[in-house]
Amino acid sequence: MPHATHEPRIPASASGPRRIVLCFDGTGNRFQGNESDTNIVKIYQMLERHSPGQFHYYQPGIGTYVKGESSSGNLLTIWPKIKSSIITTVDQAVGSSFRSHVLAGYQFAMRYYLPGDHIYIFGFSRGAYTARFLAEMIQDLGLLSQGNEEMVHFAWETFSNYQQSRANDPPTAKEIKLQDYLENFKTTFCRPDVGVHFLGLFDCVNSVGQFEIPFYRTSYKAIANPAARHIRHAVSIHERRLKFKPALFLMDTDKDPVDLKEVWFAGNHCDVGGGYGLQRGQKHLLSDTPLNWMIQEVLNLEGSKSKLTFQTLNVDDVVKRENAFPGKEEPGTNAFEVRRETNQPHDTLRFGYGTFFVMVIMWWILECLPIFTRLELEKGKWVPRRLPPNLGASRDLPIDAEIHPSLYRTNKTSSLPYADNSGLTHARAMGKNVAGGTGPKSELA
Repeated sequence: MPHATHEPRIPASASGPRRIVLCFDGTGNRFQGNESDTNIVKIYQMLERHSPGQFHYYQPGIGTYVKGESSSGNLLTIWPKIKSSIITTVDQAVGSSFRSHVLAGYQFAMRYYLPGDHIYIFGFSRGAYTARFLAEMIQDLGLLSQGNEEMVHFAWETFSNYQQSRANDPPTAKEIKLQDYLENFKTTFCRPDVGVHFLGLFDCVNSVGQFEIPFYRTSYKAIANPAARHIRHAVSIHERRLKFKPALFLMDTDKDPVDLKEVWFAGNHCDVGGGYGLQRGQKHLLSDTPLNWMIQEVLNLEGSKSKLTFQTLNVDDVVKRENAFPGKEEPGTNAFEVRRETNQPHDTLRFGYGTFFVMVIMWWILECLPIFTRLELEKGKWVPRRLPPNLGASRDLPIDAEIHPSLYRTNKTSSLPYADNSGLTHARAMGKNVAGGTGPKSELA
C-alpha cells in the first residue's frame, strides 16, 4: 500500500502551476490491491497525494460501476444482482457508459481547474480512449465555468455531434454548421485557452466497446491531431486481436509542433498496460517496463514550470510481490531460467499463454466470423471492416515506429517461439528506430 517516506524522492513544490491529474482505467479494471493492478492504479499509488498543489482523480474502467446487492435467496432480491450483471456485461461489450465516464472526468477538471494549471491525463486500453477523447474535448470545446454543471450534458452533445460528423474533406455544410455552433458555445459558456499539458496512454484502442453492433456505433471516425502539449503512448507489439487495434496518432506538420512519443513494447495488451499477476518465481512483470518508461518521461519533460510530485519512484514500494525471485538474472543462474520461462508475452489467441481454454476459443470466434467488425485506419478515418477476417494477424508497424530496447532483450532472455512472426523480425527488417531513454535508469528499463 502507499506510504510516505522520510525523504521524498520528488519534493513537493509550493510554486508554479498546480497539477490536476486524471487516471482512467481499462475495461473491467479496478483496484485489486496486488501486482495485478494496472499501470494506471500503480501511477495513482506512486503519486504524492498530499501535495497541496496537486489534485488527483481515479476512474475504474468501463463495466465496473453497476453492482447489485442481495442478502437472501428469493427471486426479488436476486433480480437486482442479475440485472446489474447484465448491464455490466453489455457495458463492457459496447461501452454504453462511455458518456458518463468522459463527463465524470470533465466535471472533475471543471471543478478544480484555475487559469495556468497543468492538466495531466493517463489512460489504459478503452480508458486511454476515454482519456484521449476528454483531452480533445477540453482542447476543442474548453472547460465550462465553475458551478455550471447544468450545462455539462449540453457540452457533451455539442462536442459529440461535432466528432461524429467531422473528418470530411472538404467539410460538408452540416460539419461547418456544427463547428460554428461549437465555437459559439465555447465563446459563450467555456473558459478560453484551456489545454492538456500531458497525455500518457498505455495501448490506446480505437473503439469504445468490445463489439460494434448495427445502429449502435459509439466509436468516432475522425482521428484528431494530438490534443496535449506533451504526449506519450506505450504501444503493444504482440497484441493480435481484432477488437484491440491501436489508436495511433497522426501528425499534421502544418500545425504547431507537439512533443509526441509513441514507443512499441514487448507483450500483448495487458503486458503493456498491466493486469497480469506474477507467476511463481517471476521477478518482474513485462508491464513494469512501460510503466517505468512513462514515469521517467513525465519527470523529464522539458520546459515544464511545475512537474508532478511522487511519493516514490519505485513501484515495489506500493505493490506487494509475493512470488518475486530474489536471484540475479544472469546466464546460468536459476533466476535467468525463471525469466526465460515467465517473461514471455501473453497471447490471448494461443493455448497455454496466459488465457483460459474457453476464452481462447471465444476470441478466435471473433477473429474468424465476418459478422464482427474491426476498425481499420484509412485516410485519417477509422473505417469498420468485416472482410477479410482478421485471423489473428499481427499489428501493422508504422514506417517510423520507435521500438523500445527492452523488446530485443526480452527476445533474447525468454522463450518466444512466435515473437519473430509477431513483429520483431518485421521491425528489424524495416530498420525501425530504437527508442532511447532519458533520466535516471532503472533495472526495469
